[in-house]
Amino acid sequence: MVVCFTGHRPDKIAGWAHSPEVVERTIREAVAREIVRQSKEGAVEFVSGMAPGFDLWAADEVDRLRTEGAISPATKLTLAIPYPRFERSFEECYHPLYNHIVEVADEVVYVSEHYHRGCYAMRNDHLVERADTLIAYYEGTDGGTRYTLRKGQRKGCKCINLHQGDLF
Repeated sequence: MVVCFTGHRPDKIAGWAHSPEVVERTIREAVAREIVRQSKEGAVEFVSGMAPGFDLWAADEVDRLRTEGAISPATKLTLAIPYPRFERSFEECYHPLYNHIVEVADEVVYVSEHYHRGCYAMRNDHLVERADTLIAYYEGTDGGTRYTLRKGQRKGCKCINLHQGDLF
């Protein structure tokens, strides 16, 4: 079973501007619980799109849980990155975490050879194509997370929204 992550970047998450540490900690705790649950239900691979915010936090939690033995160390962490040097498109404060995750990942897939208008949608399509389950942090706004969830629903993926704490 393959589980893919999709979610908001920090600036789209309510409360981020006032309490970024609380928001990040709360989301990390929720995604960690769900990763463990999915592992117990048979997930053998987790895939992250590597955008700042939810995607990076989720990938980092997979690595932490593998290291601590909360999930099998054989659990695969795959990265679906829109294009090489994608990290240059976001704030430098995320670069150390991004680079760490790239180092510990089992597989890195660049869905496009270079940036172009459709490369984020290509990445999101790749996630849906791979997914049996999508774990999301979605607050209802337009954008890539909505696109990915809707496409996943049409495909028949199990979609779990951690913002609501229940299934779509």
